[in-house]
Amino acid sequence: MRIVKHPHKKPPPKKHRLSPEEIAAEVREEFAPAIPGIGVVARNPAFLDRIERFAATLAKWGAKTNLTANPGDPTEIVFHIFDSLIPIALAVEQKAIRLRPAFERDTRILDIGSGAGFPGLIIAAALKAHVTLVESRRKRAGFLEDASIEMGLRNVQVIAGRAEEIAGRFDLVTARAVGDARGLFNIAARALHPGGMLMLYASAGQRFDAKAAEAASFDAGPTIPYELRHRREVVPRAAVFWTRR
Repeated sequence: MRIVKHPHKKPPPKKHRLSPEEIAAEVREEFAPAIPGIGVVARNPAFLDRIERFAATLAKWGAKTNLTANPGDPTEIVFHIFDSLIPIALAVEQKAIRLRPAFERDTRILDIGSGAGFPGLIIAAALKAHVTLVESRRKRAGFLEDASIEMGLRNVQVIAGRAEEIAGRFDLVTARAVGDARGLFNIAARALHPGGMLMLYASAGQRFDAKAAEAASFDAGPTIPYELRHRREVVPRAAVFWTRR
C-alpha cells in the first residue's frame, strides 16, 4: 500500500478570513512541490494555473452554496485534489487503465455526480481527455460550468440532469461518492462501450455487490489501495475497477 505524502505547512493563525485569491494562492503553494511525483500532471504546465483558478471559484461559490465542507480552507481543497488525482495516477502507473496513449483528446470520460468538481474537474484539468460531468443539482451544475470556464478548460461538458439518462460509448466512468452501487453499475453499463472501465473511488475495505456487477455485464478488475495524509491523520482509500463486457 502506498502512502501519498503531500507537503503542507501549518498555517499561522489568521486575523481575517482569506479572500478567494488568497485561498487559491495557498492551494497552489501547497500542491506545487508534489507535481514531479504525480505522473499524469508532471508534464502538464497548465495544471497549477488551472487548479489555482478552480480553488478561487470554489471559494467564491462555497461562500453562498453548499458545495463541499470547508471551501475556504486551502489544505482541505488540496486534500481533495490529491484524492481526485492519485487513483488515476496509480491506475496508469500500474496499467489498470488501458486507454489510448497519453489520454489523447478522443478519449471520453464520464464522471457521475460531479458535485464540487472532485474528481471530474480535476481529472479534466490534468488530462487531454474529453470529460463529461453529470450533476443533477442545478446550482452545483452551475458551479461546474462557471469553474470550467474560469479554468480555461475546453475538454469539459456539463450535463445538468440525471446520470440514468446518459447513454454513449465512454472509455472510462468515474464516481467518487458511491451511494446505490447497484444502480451505478447499471448506469455505467449503458454509458461504457465493451471493454470500457468503471472506476470507483472508495474507502479502504468497502465492499460492492458482485452479483450486481455481474448482472450489469461487468468483470471484476483490480483494487488499488492507497493512503493519503490529511493533516495529522492517515486516510486509507482504494480505487476499484470493473471492465464492461
